[in-house]
This record gives sequence, C-alpha cells and structure tokens, in this order.
Amino acid sequence: MVVPSHAFRSVLTMLAPKLAPGTPLAWATKGLEMASGKLLHQVAEEVLPAGTPHAVISGPTFAREVAAGLPTAATVAGNTTAVAEHFAALLRGATFRAYTSTDRIGLELGGAMKNVLAIAAGISDGLGFGANSRAALITRGLAEMIRLGEALGGQRETFMGLAGVGDLVLTCTDDQSRNRRMGLALGRGQSREEAHKAIDQVVEGVDTAREIHKLGKQYGVELPISEQVYQVIYNGLDPRAAVHALLAREPKAETA
Repeated sequence: MVVPSHAFRSVLTMLAPKLAPGTPLAWATKGLEMASGKLLHQVAEEVLPAGTPHAVISGPTFAREVAAGLPTAATVAGNTTAVAEHFAALLRGATFRAYTSTDRIGLELGGAMKNVLAIAAGISDGLGFGANSRAALITRGLAEMIRLGEALGGQRETFMGLAGVGDLVLTCTDDQSRNRRMGLALGRGQSREEAHKAIDQVVEGVDTAREIHKLGKQYGVELPISEQVYQVIYNGLDPRAAVHALLAREPKAETA
C-alpha cells in the first residue's frame, strides 16, 4: 500500500474487509496521521484484525530512480521477523537490496521527520546559506530525530541507518525531494500556497511539521529545528528570523 499519509486510514479501512485472514500487508507511506499524530503501524493495528502480519518499508528511495533500476537499498520493519523477511525477499533484486528490522517506530518516525528537516535544509539553501549550513542542519536534525525517536520507543541504531540518516541525507540534498523544494521556495520568499501550486504534489512535511510540533510538546523533547520549520509554515515567521532564533540559542555541549 502506497498512499499519502492523510489517506492512510481511509484506504486501509476500505481494504481491510477484502483481505483474507492472515494476509500480510506492507506499506511505503511516510508520515504521521493528521490530527492524532499516530505512527502508521498504530493506525494499522486499530483498523486491521488483531495479529495481522504487517510491515513498513522505508529508506532513501526516490521512486524515479527505483523505477529506472538504479541501485537502491531500503529497510523493512515488521511486527514479526518473519513478515519483515517475507516482504524483504519480495523486494530484493539485482539493483534493490532490502534489509530487515523489527523497529517499526524508528522506521516510521525517521521516514516522517526527515521531511520536516528537508524543508529546513531547503529554506537554508533558498536563503543562500551554503554547504556548511546544510551540513549542520542535517547533523543537528538527526540529533532531534534520535531524541524524539528514543522518547517514542525507537532504537538509536535505526536512526543511524537507511531509514534515518540515509533518508535524511537524500531528502535534504536532492531537488527530487518535494519537501526540499518547498523549503527552497519559502527561503526565496514564496508563500506556502505559491510553493504548493508550483510543486503540484503532496508535500508530506507540511502536515508532519504540525504533528512533530505536538509530539515534541507531548513528550517534552527539545526540537529546535523542527520547531522553527513549524513557526515558518504555520505562524508566518520570516525564514531569516527562524535562522537567527536557532543561532541565538544558549550554547551547550554537542552531545547534551
């Protein structure tokens, strides 16, 4: 199942009665459920019969490159090791390598949060701040991802892998990313509406920024980069003021 996150529950609800008992289901959707902020496996467990084998597929996988047969790697995390291996085996091929995991939380949060951080990287580049700034945003963004992920029950190792730093680097650095292009537009002075119209596709990070903002407050986790993206998108904060707010934060140890 590959649908935008805002349609995940409704499509799954229509699909569930048509699945034979025990049919395994996997999805490549990246994002959180709007309003509830739930991870998608939590939604699946509410909609599907108890015990349904399921898995999430995530990693640095621009669809155009996968379709072109360019070398790609991703991770499959299931509610059991067996279902993760089942779908990984289906995906593996001459140019596609699939790894397995049982950390659905880590895979899903990484796949959602990297979109917010890609908007931040795009804003920085749109403002003309250069490679140093982009590298700093990616690195400190990863630290935010790990902090929130561990608070939710994810594994640090997952965020250091394909679905974490791998997808984060991909989405923050290549203009195939709709979220990066949204950030570029905002950094160049366009409105969110103007950017959406130009991109003409779903930009998952816009909705996800709001849900990550809520999760940070709920779990008491400091997410300065994600918070500034939220302020730019939803409260009209000038992107340059957002950067100033990040630079003006109280100094601290990098690992604190």
